Amino acid sequence: MGVSGNYLYQAAQVPLPNQSLWCLRIYELRCFRRTPQRGLYFHQYLITFEIRKVIHFPSQQNSPVFGVLHFRDLRVDHDHREAAQPRLQYRTEWWGVTPPGERVSIHQVQVCGSLVALSTRLELEDGEGITELALFNWRTGSALRTFTCDTLTFDLVSDTRVVVVCQPDDDEEHSSGSSSSSYEQRPDGFYIYDKGKRSPQISVYEICHGPERSPILPCARSYEFPECWRAVSFVQLCPNTSAKMISPPAPGTLFDNDPRLRLIAVTLDFPLHSKPRGFSRKVVVVIDESRLVPADDGEEVVRWPDWQEYCMILNLPDQADGVQLCGRRLVFFENVQKSAGSSQGPSSRVHSLDLDPHTAPYLWSLARQSPPWRWQASVSTVFVHRGSRFVRTSTSNTHNLTWMDVTEDGLILYHVRLCADVALASLTPFHKEREGQTGVRILTFGQEIRTPP
Repeated sequence: MGVSGNYLYQAAQVPLPNQSLWCLRIYELRCFRRTPQRGLYFHQYLITFEIRKVIHFPSQQNSPVFGVLHFRDLRVDHDHREAAQPRLQYRTEWWGVTPPGERVSIHQVQVCGSLVALSTRLELEDGEGITELALFNWRTGSALRTFTCDTLTFDLVSDTRVVVVCQPDDDEEHSSGSSSSSYEQRPDGFYIYDKGKRSPQISVYEICHGPERSPILPCARSYEFPECWRAVSFVQLCPNTSAKMISPPAPGTLFDNDPRLRLIAVTLDFPLHSKPRGFSRKVVVVIDESRLVPADDGEEVVRWPDWQEYCMILNLPDQADGVQLCGRRLVFFENVQKSAGSSQGPSSRVHSLDLDPHTAPYLWSLARQSPPWRWQASVSTVFVHRGSRFVRTSTSNTHNLTWMDVTEDGLILYHVRLCADVALASLTPFHKEREGQTGVRILTFGQEIRTPP
């Protein structure tokens, strides 16, 4: 279950007589930036393969592990007519059958224009692992590039540019993006070598195509974080879910965010004993996407003193989770434990940071009017960062959230219900889970404009 664009999707296994199929349901989310619609889009597809698993394990001991991508046209539920290979199979760097306690799984998938990126992760029993990122042109079927690193996340910011955040080993080639050879596969399993780490870095790759659709290896520019940040325990790029440059506004849209003003955010967790002075244990680094550009030729490294002035570093609560970015709005939640004498269980608090410098003056202009949106007890305040004023809105929620998605028009909150009699927010009419269900709450920014029938 998750959100892609302006749609909520859910994949569930449906029991049928003598067989079991996977069902994919897609729901259109409300958007008050567009002219009113007669009804919200909903469609359901029965899939013959398991949706959540994209890694295939062969039975032969020395056979490679393959990943499979299926390209479908959801409007007609057929193979996509523009895909060169509706079932694209690619070979990962791993082979054989993984021993107990080790697994290969999907980590991240994104599609932008003709470019599709998929990262798979080999995870060992002790939590260590290797992540591999593969880029393809799904319209031609050609493989463009493969990156391998212990810790790696990415975002396709356009159909020709990818941003990768990783923490390289000490002996890796500078911003190479190739395999670091920090693992070895033996007949009895995988072995990860414990190497020293450099500070995390943001790498920007421009992916171009020649006149005959032959891929040209991209140039890379890497932006390094401070050397004292090499002890981070967690680093992750937050993909921006707002519209990209190649996505024109949908018909009937009244107004839209400018894709040239999108932000890039990186979250970092520091161990308690290695926390830099003046920082909390969890921080997020925000920078304008337009500030990060690829190299003109070859590879280039930009040191922290040369680009830190363009960054905004925000301290988050230690319990912050589910950090999401959409346009210039950063959203996260934290689960708060009730007092010892309270009869209620843990609750959650949702925070929205609007990093548009024009929002604070607009909020003051609405001081004597009703707030533009409200849910239970929401409080908007203004905070100052480097002389600029931004708006922070905090909202209390009685539910214990497990995850959250954000779009340009609203928030989608997920929480687990332990009562066996509660349905899955009306999303699973076929059966109910016995162990618990996932409740979904959809909060939409704006006000509905009713039109006569």
